[in-house]
Amino acid sequence: MTDTIHMRASALLLGLGLFFVVSCGSTERTEHHFVTDTKQPVSVAEIPQTKFRAMKETPFERSWDLNLGHEVHTSWISPNVPDLVFFQTKEEQSIYAVDTMSGATRWVSMRLPKPIQLQPFVARTPMKNSAGEVYNDDRLYVISDDILFCFDALGGQLIWRYNLPFSPSTGPLAIGAEGNLRVYIGDWQGRVRVATVHPEKAFPYEAWQWNVQMDISATPMAKEDLVYVGDHGGKMHCFGLDREQKWVFNAGSSINGPAVARDRVLYFGNNDNVLYSLNRLTGEKFGQINFNGPITREPFIYREDTKRVYTWVSTSDAGVAGVYAVRAIPDVVTFADNNPDHPHPPLEIVRMAQDWHFPAVNRLVCSTPQHLYLTYPASTVILAIRRDSGELDWAWDCAEDRSGKHAAKISTITEYQDPTDLNRSIYTCDTSGEVIAYRFFGFVPHSDNSRIADQSQKQPMAMPKSRKAKEAAAEPAAK
Repeated sequence: MTDTIHMRASALLLGLGLFFVVSCGSTERTEHHFVTDTKQPVSVAEIPQTKFRAMKETPFERSWDLNLGHEVHTSWISPNVPDLVFFQTKEEQSIYAVDTMSGATRWVSMRLPKPIQLQPFVARTPMKNSAGEVYNDDRLYVISDDILFCFDALGGQLIWRYNLPFSPSTGPLAIGAEGNLRVYIGDWQGRVRVATVHPEKAFPYEAWQWNVQMDISATPMAKEDLVYVGDHGGKMHCFGLDREQKWVFNAGSSINGPAVARDRVLYFGNNDNVLYSLNRLTGEKFGQINFNGPITREPFIYREDTKRVYTWVSTSDAGVAGVYAVRAIPDVVTFADNNPDHPHPPLEIVRMAQDWHFPAVNRLVCSTPQHLYLTYPASTVILAIRRDSGELDWAWDCAEDRSGKHAAKISTITEYQDPTDLNRSIYTCDTSGEVIAYRFFGFVPHSDNSRIADQSQKQPMAMPKSRKAKEAAAEPAAK
């Protein structure tokens, strides 16, 4: 028998370089290899030395320190309550709620049974008091050891707990306040479970459930009283607050990450390397864009960056993995021959195309209107990546403040996405339990984040002012 002949072919797919090997006349499995579409570094070792800066050369300043006394197990910030950063420590397993701007500890919770493994959720619900004044009811929902805890996010009091009658596979999603509360959680038996609280007796119980017949690992997401749940069978489900399924969209492959919504458009990815855009009210497909690796995480968007959605691609190929900026512009296609005899109604679409790709990074730790601040896996080097072009502006090792023979090592950098770009802080935790926060104090020039940027109009990055100068500058505004 003659040897198997291997042929190489290449194809262009939506502007992405896609190279693959085709094996003819053989059942031998061939591993696919892709070529990166960017010249940006894929590791710290590849970053040019000219890009590295010391902290004093960056627009960040050390803003506050806090010693928790124990190493941090996990940390998070919710876009719903952006003025708090939460830490759960490893040994005592309590939750610390800390003011993001001052570093003041707002409260410390009771000891939880086990370390948090599923994504917590913070809900902010507008309420009215007896005088008609509007206030926010902030609640933190956390699952520990199959127990759902509800804390007052303002003061840390435990409101209620619920021993879940199932093993949860997702973090909780809460909508509404007591009397009209719905907490959505997925389980390992392929069901969406919805808990609520009795309006009079104030005890939690299961209100209803829905069997989607497939595993669920993506935390449910909500917008305007509609809840979106993706399953491992490749279906995106839309539920109402009561036991009603509004629509189902078959994406064809496992959905492992939550969706994100802007206006009437729902974005999510799947294991078939596709980022979809749907009409979130009807489930109709608006558009899609294909990549060279699976999308297993939640895409993210920014409030002022209205024509773009960012997505993660997860693959062992560092040159293909990383963050992608996708131009996503809603449009309407009209047909000239639309008439009663041959109706061709206007077609709503979302035009999607890749703007840029930065390889290998997998953690977002801060953002400003000009930059995304990201890191590589298990790295303490922060990369300042331009949002208009995807280029690396500079890099800084945030372990600089903890240098020395006996210094503790950084174990956690808080990962979060702030849709408003107002937080502008990096939170680092070391093995001794010390938290150091760095805040961006430099001037950020306006950026339209368009694909075609006038490079000649780039403004130089301003160096940070001294604290005294900043306080003096802020006094007239305060008056």
